[in-house]
Amino acid sequence: MASVVCQVCGAKTKAGRLRCPRCGEVFAAAPAPAGKATSLPAIYQQYRGPLVLGGSVLSVIVLVAVIADRPDPVVAPAAARTAPAAVPAPVTAAAVEARPTPGFLDSKTGGKVAYTSGDYKSALEHYKDAVASNPNDGDALNNLGQVLARNGDAAAAVPHLEKAVQLYPRVWAYRFNLAHAHGQLGNWPQAVDDYRQARNLFPDDYVTQFNLGMALHRMGDEEAAVYEFRKGAELAPSEPSFHLSLAISYEQLNRTEDAVKSYEQYLTLAPSTPDADKVKARIEVLRKPA
Repeated sequence: MASVVCQVCGAKTKAGRLRCPRCGEVFAAAPAPAGKATSLPAIYQQYRGPLVLGGSVLSVIVLVAVIADRPDPVVAPAAARTAPAAVPAPVTAAAVEARPTPGFLDSKTGGKVAYTSGDYKSALEHYKDAVASNPNDGDALNNLGQVLARNGDAAAAVPHLEKAVQLYPRVWAYRFNLAHAHGQLGNWPQAVDDYRQARNLFPDDYVTQFNLGMALHRMGDEEAAVYEFRKGAELAPSEPSFHLSLAISYEQLNRTEDAVKSYEQYLTLAPSTPDADKVKARIEVLRKPA
């Protein structure tokens, strides 16, 4: 059967759909073929919060963490993919000076322009105006929620994201972003539930799969986390971060042999990773007799 590729997020789906199953973008015309996604380096540092993936609008967020002397959190597989239309990608102040938003633009477009210019305060006001003008606009609700979450106010973001999900329950991006906001609040059981629902909407997305495993890990359910990380490794066999995540969860379960194998697989897939020496040292520690 013929297929099309979404020009906004790169998702491949059956021809004939009106909307992209991943980001909800309307197919106005047949999208052009997408290039292969390339992996970005994982970030190895103590867990600090969300990593924003680049795109043309507010990006979808993935949880990130690291390997410390005693591994605990995990590293998110960050694919260099274009994010959904509902989510503009941020630009750092060092990269772009904030520019005034043209007054003739509508609130949604003005919010996008302000956000990509690094003017987050103006973006927030534009998205508030967009929601006030059309309270049932899913993209406006999602964008407002994402700006609030990015600015550290996940509690204020959740109601907007919940409404977007209630209005458009089949849009993956809205559900994914709601799950992330719950994660920011430390509400891991709800984050797990929302990531599972997002995964049901987009079962082949390995970033959703990773975040589900990460949320289970943060909730302390390592058995379930291992199951989800293993499924993720099947979806993305060349992505090393799943094996690092598995190793960490195996350690928490005192499955030392499995942890060693997973660390070794991680090094096989990422031999030049900056933390290779730390991982090798960890393997040696685990191999020592008790």
